Amino acid sequence: MSRQFFAQLDDNNVVMNVHVVTAEFMAANPERYTGTWVETFFDTNGKTYAGIGYTYDEASQDFVAPEPNEPIEP
Repeated sequence: MSRQFFAQLDDNNVVMNVHVVTAEFMAANPERYTGTWVETFFDTNGKTYAGIGYTYDEASQDFVAPEPNEPIEP
């Protein structure tokens, strides 16, 4: 069985958690996986692996990294 990765999204499609779990296990344990979960791919060309703070874009079905913070000037 191959590993699957799922990202939990908040109401704004921002990633809150990423878990290694099968879709079958999630379906069998809905009380443990509430809310919206989207599969993310670790080693698939053309797909971005989700990280906490990334945003899921439904149109491209991919994750977008957050903008880097502006440097703080002394």
